[in-house]
Amino acid sequence: MNRRPDKPVVIYDGTCGICAGNLKWLYRLDTLKRFDAMPYQAQELLALFPHLRLEECQTTMHLVFPDGRTYTGTDAFRKIFLRMPLMFIVGLLMSIPPIRWVLRKLYPLLARNRYRLGGKCELAVPDHQTTTVRKP
Repeated sequence: MNRRPDKPVVIYDGTCGICAGNLKWLYRLDTLKRFDAMPYQAQELLALFPHLRLEECQTTMHLVFPDGRTYTGTDAFRKIFLRMPLMFIVGLLMSIPPIRWVLRKLYPLLARNRYRLGGKCELAVPDHQTTTVRKP
């Protein structure tokens, strides 16, 4: 059985052009290497995170901490940014109630239209068993 990751994991849509683009930025800005990432299409997803529902992963990004705490959508982005020195201020701004409310309303709209806006891309998941997919 797969071992649960020891750092937070971003669960994203591996076939979404926008998600793939955001993932590249995550790796660039994650200078302290605090996060890993995994497409929701990965075979081991539900073995590692049995509390996740695949239907929800198909519609919104998730951030899962080693202790099982899970954040979705805009709240996941905020939690990620608050842990990145280069994006900390953005995370703080996203915490301000009116901004948080607006972003929570906009995220579902973007998520529903992500293929139309960003296109689709090939899913790059290694054939071997792995707990996370990380930039080489």
